[in-house]
Amino acid sequence: MNVLDRYVATAVLRGVFVVMAVLISVGTVFEFMGQLPDVGTAQYTIRDAMAFVVLRIPRLVVRLLPAAALIGALVGLGNLAVQRELVVMRSSGVSLARLAGSVGAAGVVLMIVMALLGESLAPSMSVYARDMRTRALLDTEDLASGGASTWLKSGDRIVNLRREVNGFGFGGVYLFELDGEQGLTHIAHADTTDIDQANRWILENYAETVFEGSSGVTASTDRLAVKDYGLSLDLLEFSVIRADLLDTSGLTRYIAYLQANDLDAAPYLIAFWARMADIVSVALMTLLALPFVLGGMRSAGTGVRVLIGLLIGLAYYVTAQAFANSGQVFDLDPRVVAWLPTVALLLVNALAFSRVR
Repeated sequence: MNVLDRYVATAVLRGVFVVMAVLISVGTVFEFMGQLPDVGTAQYTIRDAMAFVVLRIPRLVVRLLPAAALIGALVGLGNLAVQRELVVMRSSGVSLARLAGSVGAAGVVLMIVMALLGESLAPSMSVYARDMRTRALLDTEDLASGGASTWLKSGDRIVNLRREVNGFGFGGVYLFELDGEQGLTHIAHADTTDIDQANRWILENYAETVFEGSSGVTASTDRLAVKDYGLSLDLLEFSVIRADLLDTSGLTRYIAYLQANDLDAAPYLIAFWARMADIVSVALMTLLALPFVLGGMRSAGTGVRVLIGLLIGLAYYVTAQAFANSGQVFDLDPRVVAWLPTVALLLVNALAFSRVR
């Protein structure tokens, strides 16, 4: 990469950095405002809310980077166009393919940044922020954490959220019920849990044992059980295994675990392929700025370029989310659901470049 290539790539990266700084500032303000209603609940303080927001910044960067790549590239290349530097480059014999290579190099750098954040800081810091917030919101007199598991006592019911040995987070849920004389009457276990609109616990791979005194012991299992335990909903923050809080290796292991146990892995497969597609989309978004700037937006102002970038980025995000949700509803192939928006973005790139003279 010579001086010209580095100059163009640096202009793009500088624009992306400025745009990302603005988007993160706005995003963190809204995130912090969303935490304010919980401040004062149990042990959750304003300091905890600020720490929670800061710890989630890497996750916010990963979510915003595709749109920021397009907007930043439009701003960076737009500044070169306004100052007639792109015109001079083209008049000097620099081909469109050469410029695309320079812009693409910046896109590759952004892809690497997104992949590294998604594999390291974003999941780990988000998990820590979630656990910290949940522990602060729960009554510390009823909550005990011992590294490998978390315990909660509510009346005659004791809940143990155990960290699975495969490293997927808090997935194993154990429930113990006592009688009035501290005798054990009920033991239950589930691999994962969720909650429905009626605030009932949805337990997967549920197994229970009931001690009926002199009558004996009754054991039963169920693939899916619905229970109303009347416990704090914040406990679900420990027990739900969320795809966005797993790194790629952890996500693939969890998909293998679900498939091996004949459980529904579709949401996690969609999340996996969508993560791969989002990384590729960062480079495509960066490249898409070039034909826009060389075409009808050559003399457009910064505000217009930012608006166009926002609209395209928003359209991509909404489309990707719509396909992900429809894929689960209509049982579509996760690879098709995840990659279709990125393929559409690739076709838009091809069409836009074909119209540049």
